[in-house]
Amino acid sequence: MVCMRTTILPLAAIVAVALLAGCGTLDKPRADNYPATGQKKARAVHHWDVLAGDVAARVAEKIAAWPAGEHPIHVTVADGSSFNQGFLKLLRVQLLDRGIPLSTGPAAVELEVQTQVVQHEAMVSGIPPIPLPLTILGTGVGVWRDWHVHYSNRNLLPGVATALGVGAGLALDMVRTHTQGAAAGGPTHTEVLITTALKTQDRYLAGSADMYYIEREDAVLYQPPLPSPPPTPVKQWKVVAP
Repeated sequence: MVCMRTTILPLAAIVAVALLAGCGTLDKPRADNYPATGQKKARAVHHWDVLAGDVAARVAEKIAAWPAGEHPIHVTVADGSSFNQGFLKLLRVQLLDRGIPLSTGPAAVELEVQTQVVQHEAMVSGIPPIPLPLTILGTGVGVWRDWHVHYSNRNLLPGVATALGVGAGLALDMVRTHTQGAAAGGPTHTEVLITTALKTQDRYLAGSADMYYIEREDAVLYQPPLPSPPPTPVKQWKVVAP
Protein backbone atom coordinates (compact mmCIF):
# COMPACT_ATOMS: atom_id res chain seq x y z
CA MET A 1 0.00 0.00 0.00
CA VAL A 2 2.88 2.39 0.65
CA CYS A 3 4.20 1.87 -2.89
CA MET A 4 0.79 2.60 -4.36
CA ARG A 5 0.49 5.86 -2.43
CA THR A 6 4.00 7.03 -3.40
CA THR A 7 3.12 6.36 -7.02
CA ILE A 8 -0.34 7.95 -7.02
CA LEU A 9 0.66 11.13 -5.15
CA PRO A 10 3.37 12.20 -7.63
CA LEU A 11 0.99 11.50 -10.52
CA ALA A 12 -1.69 13.64 -8.90
CA ALA A 13 0.87 16.40 -8.33
CA ILE A 14 1.90 16.32 -12.00
CA VAL A 15 -1.73 16.62 -13.12
CA ALA A 16 -2.33 19.51 -10.70
CA VAL A 17 0.74 21.39 -11.92
CA ALA A 18 -0.32 20.89 -15.55
CA LEU A 19 -3.78 22.26 -14.81
CA LEU A 20 -2.39 25.27 -12.96
CA ALA A 21 0.07 25.97 -15.76
CA GLY A 22 -2.79 26.05 -18.26
CA CYS A 23 -4.87 28.50 -16.26
CA GLY A 24 -2.93 31.46 -17.64
CA THR A 25 -3.73 30.55 -21.25
CA LEU A 26 -7.48 30.04 -21.06
CA ASP A 27 -8.04 33.11 -23.22
CA LYS A 28 -6.36 31.37 -26.19
CA PRO A 29 -8.22 28.86 -28.34
CA ARG A 30 -6.89 25.35 -28.00
CA ALA A 31 -5.45 23.51 -31.00
CA ASP A 32 -7.85 20.80 -32.14
CA ASN A 33 -7.17 18.05 -34.64
CA TYR A 34 -9.28 17.43 -37.71
CA PRO A 35 -11.42 14.28 -37.66
CA ALA A 36 -9.43 11.17 -38.56
CA THR A 37 -9.21 10.59 -42.33
CA GLY A 38 -7.17 8.43 -44.67
CA GLN A 39 -4.57 9.41 -47.27
CA LYS A 40 -2.83 7.07 -49.70
CA LYS A 41 0.93 6.70 -49.90
CA ALA A 42 2.49 6.57 -53.37
CA ARG A 43 5.33 4.04 -53.31
CA ALA A 44 5.39 2.47 -56.79
CA VAL A 45 4.89 3.27 -60.47
CA HIS A 46 1.74 1.15 -60.24
CA HIS A 47 0.30 3.77 -57.89
CA TRP A 48 1.00 6.42 -60.54
CA ASP A 49 -0.92 4.28 -63.05
CA VAL A 50 -3.87 3.97 -60.66
CA LEU A 51 -3.96 7.76 -60.34
CA ALA A 52 -3.68 8.17 -64.13
CA GLY A 53 -6.65 5.86 -64.57
CA ASP A 54 -8.68 7.84 -62.05
CA VAL A 55 -7.84 11.16 -63.77
CA ALA A 56 -8.66 9.71 -67.20
CA ALA A 57 -12.03 8.45 -65.94
CA ARG A 58 -12.89 11.90 -64.58
CA VAL A 59 -11.88 13.59 -67.85
CA ALA A 60 -13.96 11.10 -69.84
CA GLU A 61 -16.97 11.89 -67.66
CA LYS A 62 -16.51 15.64 -68.12
CA ILE A 63 -16.31 15.48 -71.93
CA ALA A 64 -18.90 12.73 -72.47
CA ALA A 65 -21.26 15.23 -74.14
CA TRP A 66 -18.65 16.52 -76.60
CA PRO A 67 -18.96 15.45 -80.26
CA ALA A 68 -16.84 12.35 -80.74
CA GLY A 69 -13.33 13.17 -81.95
CA GLU A 70 -14.04 16.86 -82.49
CA HIS A 71 -11.80 18.33 -79.76
CA PRO A 72 -8.51 16.39 -79.41
CA ILE A 73 -6.72 17.09 -76.13
CA HIS A 74 -3.06 18.02 -75.78
CA VAL A 75 -1.65 16.57 -72.54
CA THR A 76 1.26 18.52 -71.01
CA VAL A 77 3.31 18.50 -67.80
CA ALA A 78 4.80 21.48 -66.02
CA ASP A 79 8.38 20.19 -65.80
CA GLY A 80 10.63 17.25 -66.49
CA SER A 81 10.52 15.45 -63.13
CA SER A 82 10.62 11.65 -63.16
CA PHE A 83 7.02 11.53 -61.94
CA ASN A 84 5.74 13.97 -64.55
CA GLN A 85 7.44 12.15 -67.41
CA GLY A 86 6.16 8.78 -66.26
CA PHE A 87 2.70 10.07 -65.41
CA LEU A 88 2.44 11.74 -68.84
CA LYS A 89 2.96 8.41 -70.59
CA LEU A 90 0.56 6.56 -68.30
CA LEU A 91 -2.13 9.23 -68.60
CA ARG A 92 -1.98 9.22 -72.40
CA VAL A 93 -2.50 5.46 -72.47
CA GLN A 94 -5.37 5.64 -69.99
CA LEU A 95 -7.07 8.40 -72.01
CA LEU A 96 -6.65 6.52 -75.30
CA ASP A 97 -8.05 3.35 -73.72
CA ARG A 98 -11.22 5.34 -73.00
CA GLY A 99 -11.53 6.52 -76.59
CA ILE A 100 -10.47 10.11 -75.90
CA PRO A 101 -8.68 11.63 -78.92
CA LEU A 102 -5.29 13.19 -78.17
CA SER A 103 -3.30 15.77 -80.08
CA THR A 104 0.42 15.35 -80.70
CA GLY A 105 0.97 19.10 -80.54
CA PRO A 106 -0.63 22.29 -79.15
CA ALA A 107 -4.41 22.23 -79.54
CA ALA A 108 -7.47 24.23 -78.55
CA VAL A 109 -7.98 22.00 -75.49
CA GLU A 110 -5.11 21.25 -73.09
CA LEU A 111 -4.85 18.93 -70.08
CA GLU A 112 -2.05 20.27 -67.89
CA VAL A 113 -0.49 18.26 -65.03
CA GLN A 114 1.35 19.98 -62.16
CA THR A 115 2.98 18.59 -59.01
CA GLN A 116 4.07 20.25 -55.78
CA VAL A 117 6.14 18.63 -53.05
CA VAL A 118 5.29 19.73 -49.49
CA GLN A 119 7.86 19.14 -46.75
CA HIS A 120 6.70 19.38 -43.12
CA GLU A 121 9.65 20.18 -40.87
CA ALA A 122 7.80 20.17 -37.52
CA MET A 123 8.14 16.98 -35.51
CA VAL A 124 4.89 15.30 -34.53
CA SER A 125 6.34 14.12 -31.24
CA GLY A 126 9.72 14.29 -29.58
CA ILE A 127 9.10 11.02 -27.73
CA PRO A 128 10.70 8.00 -29.44
CA PRO A 129 8.32 5.10 -30.06
CA ILE A 130 8.29 2.22 -27.57
CA PRO A 131 7.01 -0.80 -29.51
CA LEU A 132 4.82 -3.04 -27.41
CA PRO A 133 3.19 -6.34 -28.34
CA LEU A 134 -0.49 -5.44 -28.67
CA THR A 135 -3.56 -7.45 -29.55
CA ILE A 136 -6.15 -5.17 -31.16
CA LEU A 137 -9.63 -6.10 -29.99
CA GLY A 138 -11.61 -3.29 -31.61
CA THR A 139 -11.56 0.37 -32.47
CA GLY A 140 -9.07 2.02 -30.14
CA VAL A 141 -8.97 -1.01 -27.82
CA GLY A 142 -5.77 -2.97 -27.32
CA VAL A 143 -4.31 -5.47 -24.89
CA TRP A 144 -0.68 -5.45 -23.79
CA ARG A 145 0.59 -9.03 -23.73
CA ASP A 146 3.73 -10.94 -22.73
CA TRP A 147 5.91 -8.06 -21.52
CA HIS A 148 8.21 -10.45 -19.62
CA VAL A 149 8.69 -12.56 -22.77
CA HIS A 150 9.32 -9.82 -25.33
CA TYR A 151 10.96 -7.10 -23.21
CA SER A 152 12.51 -8.84 -20.21
CA ASN A 153 15.86 -7.09 -20.92
CA ARG A 154 14.41 -3.55 -21.23
CA ASN A 155 15.74 -1.18 -18.55
CA LEU A 156 13.10 1.06 -17.02
CA LEU A 157 13.41 3.54 -14.18
CA PRO A 158 11.80 2.46 -10.92
CA GLY A 159 8.71 3.92 -9.25
CA VAL A 160 6.87 6.73 -11.00
CA ALA A 161 9.17 6.72 -14.03
CA THR A 162 8.35 3.08 -14.64
CA ALA A 163 4.63 3.71 -14.46
CA LEU A 164 4.87 6.79 -16.69
CA GLY A 165 7.26 5.17 -19.17
CA VAL A 166 5.28 1.98 -19.60
CA GLY A 167 1.96 3.81 -19.62
CA ALA A 168 3.17 6.40 -22.14
CA GLY A 169 4.69 3.72 -24.35
CA LEU A 170 1.52 1.66 -24.29
CA ALA A 171 -0.66 4.69 -25.02
CA LEU A 172 1.58 5.92 -27.85
CA ASP A 173 1.74 2.50 -29.46
CA MET A 174 -2.03 2.03 -29.25
CA VAL A 175 -2.69 5.46 -30.75
CA ARG A 176 -0.09 4.97 -33.48
CA THR A 177 -1.47 1.57 -34.46
CA HIS A 178 -5.07 2.83 -34.44
CA THR A 179 -4.50 6.09 -36.35
CA GLN A 180 -1.63 5.21 -38.69
CA GLY A 181 -2.01 1.52 -39.34
CA ALA A 182 0.79 -0.80 -40.34
CA ALA A 183 0.20 -1.67 -44.00
CA ALA A 184 1.43 1.61 -45.51
CA GLY A 185 4.15 2.29 -42.94
CA GLY A 186 2.38 5.27 -41.41
CA PRO A 187 2.25 8.91 -42.51
CA THR A 188 5.41 10.82 -43.37
CA HIS A 189 6.56 14.44 -43.19
CA THR A 190 6.53 14.62 -47.01
CA GLU A 191 3.49 14.93 -49.27
CA VAL A 192 2.87 15.59 -52.93
CA LEU A 193 -0.02 17.53 -54.45
CA ILE A 194 -0.93 16.47 -57.99
CA THR A 195 -3.33 18.70 -59.92
CA THR A 196 -4.73 18.56 -63.44
CA ALA A 197 -6.48 21.33 -65.36
CA LEU A 198 -8.54 20.82 -68.51
CA LYS A 199 -8.61 24.21 -70.19
CA THR A 200 -8.82 26.24 -73.36
CA GLN A 201 -6.93 29.43 -74.09
CA ASP A 202 -9.28 31.55 -71.97
CA ARG A 203 -11.29 29.11 -69.83
CA TYR A 204 -10.86 26.31 -67.27
CA LEU A 205 -13.22 23.44 -68.09
CA ALA A 206 -12.45 20.90 -65.34
CA GLY A 207 -9.77 19.96 -62.85
CA SER A 208 -8.66 17.50 -60.21
CA ALA A 209 -6.47 17.59 -57.10
CA ASP A 210 -5.01 14.56 -55.32
CA MET A 211 -2.75 14.37 -52.25
CA TYR A 212 -0.40 11.53 -51.37
CA TYR A 213 2.14 10.74 -48.72
CA ILE A 214 5.58 9.90 -50.09
CA GLU A 215 8.82 8.91 -48.43
CA ARG A 216 11.21 11.84 -47.97
CA GLU A 217 13.87 10.03 -50.01
CA ASP A 218 11.39 9.80 -52.94
CA ALA A 219 10.77 13.56 -53.09
CA VAL A 220 13.43 13.91 -55.78
CA LEU A 221 11.18 11.91 -58.14
CA TYR A 222 8.58 14.67 -58.01
CA GLN A 223 10.92 17.64 -58.33
CA PRO A 224 12.34 19.08 -61.56
CA PRO A 225 15.92 18.09 -62.34
CA LEU A 226 18.62 20.50 -61.32
CA PRO A 227 19.84 22.78 -64.10
CA SER A 228 23.07 21.78 -65.78
CA PRO A 229 26.12 23.71 -64.62
CA PRO A 230 27.28 26.41 -67.03
CA PRO A 231 30.04 25.36 -69.41
CA THR A 232 33.58 26.07 -68.34
CA PRO A 233 34.83 29.11 -70.26
CA VAL A 234 37.63 28.39 -72.70
CA LYS A 235 40.64 30.58 -72.26
CA GLN A 236 41.93 32.25 -75.40
CA TRP A 237 45.70 32.62 -75.62
CA LYS A 238 47.32 35.15 -77.90
CA VAL A 239 50.98 34.97 -78.79
CA VAL A 240 52.63 38.36 -78.64
CA ALA A 241 55.95 38.91 -80.38
CA PRO A 242 58.74 40.22 -78.13
